[in-house]
Amino acid sequence: MTSGPHGDSAGELRFEAVTPARFDDLLACFESLRSSPAAAFFHPHPLDREEAVRRSSYAGKDYYCLAYLGSRPAGYGMLRGWDEGYAEPSLGIALLPEFQGRGLGRKLTEHLHAVASARGAASIRLKVYTRNQAARSLYLKLGYAMTPIADGEELGRTILTPSMRIGILTSGLIHWAGGLDFLCGLINSLLAAPSAKNAELVVLLPTLPPKRWSKAYFKDIEDRLKQVIRRRVRAKPPGMDAVRERLLAFGPRLRIHEIRSDAEAHAEASRQLKLDAVFPSMRPADFGPECGVVGYLYDFQHRHLPGLFSPVDRARRDRRFRELLTGVSAVIVNARCVAQDVRDFVPEATARVFTLPFAPAARPEWLPDLDGTAARYELDGPYFIVCNQFWEHKNHRTAFRAFARIAAEHPTVRLVCTGSTTDSRSPDYFPSLQEEIRQQGFAERVRILGLIPKRDQVELLKGSVALIQPTLFEGGPGGGAAYDAIGLDVPVLISDIPVNREIDCGDVSFFAPTDDAALARLMGESLDKTPTRRPPEALLANGQAKIAAVGEILWSALQASRSVD
Repeated sequence: MTSGPHGDSAGELRFEAVTPARFDDLLACFESLRSSPAAAFFHPHPLDREEAVRRSSYAGKDYYCLAYLGSRPAGYGMLRGWDEGYAEPSLGIALLPEFQGRGLGRKLTEHLHAVASARGAASIRLKVYTRNQAARSLYLKLGYAMTPIADGEELGRTILTPSMRIGILTSGLIHWAGGLDFLCGLINSLLAAPSAKNAELVVLLPTLPPKRWSKAYFKDIEDRLKQVIRRRVRAKPPGMDAVRERLLAFGPRLRIHEIRSDAEAHAEASRQLKLDAVFPSMRPADFGPECGVVGYLYDFQHRHLPGLFSPVDRARRDRRFRELLTGVSAVIVNARCVAQDVRDFVPEATARVFTLPFAPAARPEWLPDLDGTAARYELDGPYFIVCNQFWEHKNHRTAFRAFARIAAEHPTVRLVCTGSTTDSRSPDYFPSLQEEIRQQGFAERVRILGLIPKRDQVELLKGSVALIQPTLFEGGPGGGAAYDAIGLDVPVLISDIPVNREIDCGDVSFFAPTDDAALARLMGESLDKTPTRRPPEALLANGQAKIAAVGEILWSALQASRSVD
């Protein structure tokens, strides 16, 4: 990374990462520092030839640089700790004696701050001797808070919170309930992140028709034709009024800017609003040279379950993912499994991939009980619940067969299912399930409610014995249903697929994905347990900490999207 020009009588100030080509300059710098008074305060490693060899050939995550004034090396700087797995790097600088007193220490420190921010660090630390008054004074002016850690030594820390104006993209997410939930989860996380407290957030909401003859215009026509030709019936998307209501509930920190749905309108809004970065983008797009883009890659289902996709759709997904992973600087994913799939299936990817941690959190408005909800759906007695769309890979069949195993022994238990009953890729899937439960003779004890209001679904989830999640594939641990259940402290019986094993909290029991006997045993054990739930205030506190952690990762991705190496 090279800085812009700074006026100085000795020439331009610039910063260069240490490389083999910089070995001679680095060695000269070490030799000068070793014999100077600065050596008493700066000793992170030996200042000898062997260390100069190691530093100049280094290829890890940490950062080492030389400051040049004109053609002469004037100082040495470093950010360390990333190699060891720390999110917060440690900073160190040293100026050659003849370059001290010119303000170069401040500029070198600010350069290291910029590098740390660009690489996603939310804060930075350093150690300073109290007798090193010049350095200590500089760090205090730069906002470091000092804490004594040893006799004559202090630990300094500062939060890297440059103000940013961030655009939130909604295309591809607000037209289905799960996508809207995911988007609102990202917004909530960013609002909770300490590092993003000064950021301005603007939602780009495509409520207006696309520009005539644009790609979005033809895509809209294509989607309508497909629906007619293939006779696909899709779940009704959330209405725009409902979307606005969800977004307005976040309060005054979130602005809504309504635009057309075509790519040109998004680029125009980026320029007009002077956005520093946008997220989450499902495909690369031009938002202008000053605007970073954080992509979102949902999953590689087409690679793991290719039978659910046509060859054309598989090729289209591969092309789209490759364009995204090579066209933006940063991409977020919901699971370590997806990050691994990126490495396996798109080895040419150049984007830095950020994995969002699993962070189930209940919304505060969900916690008060809504009396009478179960009665409205004619539910009395114990019940298990499945909250999935009736898509083939959601694997309802295993849940139904497990229920058949326990139905006779537990005659009062019911199985409740919420979610759309339409699978456009496998239109015969739901009718085949209906026929199977009819033949098994317990159809009256399986309540298929279809799409119901989210608040009703949550209340039914809270009243269940356990959530059953038999899914064969998810892009994030447990999918939205497990996320909601764990956030509400509801037990979860879940398929033992790799992505679900990333769940690291909650009352969770695993079964092999198609082993209905194993699931039946877990259901029986759940019925024998006495349910316990944490109080609402504990759920809220736990959830808030988790979503703040997601927000910090998202903030890091936004910072990285603007980096220039």
